[in-house]
Amino acid sequence: MLVHLISFSPSKNNHALILTNYFFTLIIILKLLKRLNPFMEDLKMSRKKITIKDVARQAGVSTATVSYIVNNRTDIKITEETRKKVLQVVNLLNYSPNQAAQALAANRKSLLATYLPATDTLLQNAENLYILKTLTNYFHQKKYEMIILNDLDLEKCDQADAIICYNTDSETFHKLGNNNFIPLLAVDCMINDPLFFQINSDPNRLKEAADRFFHGEDYSFVMLVTPNKPREQFLQTAFPKMTFVSTPQECNAISGKNILTCDHTLYELLKEENEVCYVPSLNEQKLSTIHTCMEEALARTPLDQHDVLV
Repeated sequence: MLVHLISFSPSKNNHALILTNYFFTLIIILKLLKRLNPFMEDLKMSRKKITIKDVARQAGVSTATVSYIVNNRTDIKITEETRKKVLQVVNLLNYSPNQAAQALAANRKSLLATYLPATDTLLQNAENLYILKTLTNYFHQKKYEMIILNDLDLEKCDQADAIICYNTDSETFHKLGNNNFIPLLAVDCMINDPLFFQINSDPNRLKEAADRFFHGEDYSFVMLVTPNKPREQFLQTAFPKMTFVSTPQECNAISGKNILTCDHTLYELLKEENEVCYVPSLNEQKLSTIHTCMEEALARTPLDQHDVLV
């Protein structure tokens, strides 16, 4: 639309006509600006850095859902319609990780710290070695190196990108958390603090595996003694028939039983004299979940759920 401004000579005393023309011209300009407003909003949106919250708002989903879809999480149930909608918004807004996350990624050392609680028991030491080997093998494939923390290393850990605490009591976990400002993950321990990811085995999945294995027969869940009491209570609530062991002698006393266990050491000790359903504590799905949670924590992705059962 073209706007023609009509000029008049003041000497002709046409002030009223001049004001009228300017008034109508102003109205036309305002209408044009109103029509252009949506385009200006789009321009402003395109100039500002798009965040995961912008994508979630436009798609009408949570930030966690956007994160799961962008990171191609297949273990989370998301409808194909929701997935397509989010990907369309991602493409429309040209969403990419924020500059802070990119800077953090650029400063990564590809080094992970692992803390396992000190123990004097033979069985727990054997299990800790197995857990450490499993974590090291998995994350080595993901181009991470591992260092081990002990009770003398609970102060500041500057050299690592993140810390994985396995089977750790709440007090020790929070001591590490208070002394470090890198992501801290609780694996096979209940911390119940929304600031930290905690990844544990899902009792319902364990029950399903045991029911399939034992064809509905009774069984007992046997596991090594844990320093994390909330996890112990959590499992006891899910499995009324539960036994905690700490010595080979206690294992030798178990014979001719249907046993469910997640500890590799107990599986090796009990499998000859018992029917054992072994569901590894660190299976491929759980390791993948730990990796995903760690990456989301490193990227400072805002998530609605930090309590993860696998």
